[in-house]
Amino acid sequence: MLAGCSERGDDWKEPKQGQALVLLNTDADAAYNGFGDIPVGLTIARDNQVYGMFVDLVTIRKGSKLKTLQRHTNGLHGLVALPDNSLATGSGRQIVKLSSSGQQTVVLAGAEGVGRKAGQPAPRSVQAKRYRFADKGPTPFAARADGAILITDDDVIWSLKGDTLTRLYQIPADAYQSGTRFLPGRVASGTKHVYLATQPTLGGIQALDPDGTAHSLSLPRSVAGVTGDTAGLPVAWMTGDGAEGIYVNTHDKTHSYVLHLTHGEAELIVKSAPRDTNTTSNSVCKPGHLVDATKLPCPVPFALAYSAFSGSLVMAGSSSYVLRIPTE
Repeated sequence: MLAGCSERGDDWKEPKQGQALVLLNTDADAAYNGFGDIPVGLTIARDNQVYGMFVDLVTIRKGSKLKTLQRHTNGLHGLVALPDNSLATGSGRQIVKLSSSGQQTVVLAGAEGVGRKAGQPAPRSVQAKRYRFADKGPTPFAARADGAILITDDDVIWSLKGDTLTRLYQIPADAYQSGTRFLPGRVASGTKHVYLATQPTLGGIQALDPDGTAHSLSLPRSVAGVTGDTAGLPVAWMTGDGAEGIYVNTHDKTHSYVLHLTHGEAELIVKSAPRDTNTTSNSVCKPGHLVDATKLPCPVPFALAYSAFSGSLVMAGSSSYVLRIPTE
């Protein structure tokens, strides 16, 4: 049992917009194994269960009770909640479906065998279960309202709907040869656009139109509460907002931030206290305590996931706790 995390205390209150709630302390082995360092998967199902995958696949149930669903998930990469509360993940060179209890049920896409060589042109569309992904393995990163699952395949972004894979984008050959890649947490989906952070700063984020045309995401020069030029801030992790914007984890020399970006606009959602004053031992960093999300006294976790059904962000990784923040 996780001390201080498995049962709600008498002072437990649900957060409101602008407040941050610590869902779980990750100092115990079971919690760390699900949310430690940089998770390879973080998602929120429609029933509001939070799933994390690092060494193990785990879920946070009601009352902040942690349950381990799979141990030692070697070879799994990416984690996306589907409309029926099941999960999609990459397993080797395939996309597979997991039940809400973590058991593999069916293969959704990908055939065994020697895969496509990364950098070679990918077909515009192909039958999903017959296609051989690139050798590094496909990774799901979003599920859209129409049921499509979005997947990175080394240098390609696919949309999987039904039994068809449709290519949305492929990194140009010269950029791929120069080292451009889709890194974990650097690709996110809107309802129509896909957002790509193939460059290290917010000014390098591109919005991908449905026809495959990429253009720079328009940003304001400055954001209230944030120091410096918005475009020069680094991209740590980003996730879609359920509409046509993204949440981005970023930082400067003294603070960490989460910004909500839409075309031409930016809003501060989370701001840490100056790094030299952050503490994880402070009582406000314990599960169940509410704090102002723009004055967070503990380090900001690394990875982000958003649920349009609860209107909340969840943050985990490289921190000693899992955080939930309502944004609407």
